Amino acid sequence: MTRPGSAALAAALLLAGCMAPMRGSRGGAPAAAPEGREVIRVVPNRPYSQAVRVGNTYYFAGKIGVTDTTRALASGRVTAEVQNIMEAFRGLFNQLELAFRDVVQVTVYLADIADYDEMNRAYATYFPTSPPARETVAVSGIVNGARVEISLIAVKTRELPSGPR
Repeated sequence: MTRPGSAALAAALLLAGCMAPMRGSRGGAPAAAPEGREVIRVVPNRPYSQAVRVGNTYYFAGKIGVTDTTRALASGRVTAEVQNIMEAFRGLFNQLELAFRDVVQVTVYLADIADYDEMNRAYATYFPTSPPARETVAVSGIVNGARVEISLIAVKTRELPSGPR
């Protein structure tokens, strides 16, 4: 004699046994890194990289623009931080044969949303035409007392012409 529903339970268990484990599930093997993943410059003594490339897409870690000089500024500090951040990205872009026109997504973190207009004016100079998608988020604090942190994603879609970027 069989119990009611036991056939359905047996079928469910049989099907479950035939399914491949889900990625990241405890029962399966750990998920493999994406094919073609390249770490670009691991930050010394920190558990992150400045950038990671997967295929033609580059994921850049957040950067802050705080220096002894920017901390001392009474006005224009946000502008100076944005410029320092973007110029640091430009340095990485030059090494990787990227340009600001390759940026497709930006996240801006502000310690104070009241700095939005000043940040936006400085930021706009780096994307005069066809700006990337962007979100701006007000946060309760940024490392090292910075007022701004910016992270971005770029996609290399073509060879760049020689000359300034």
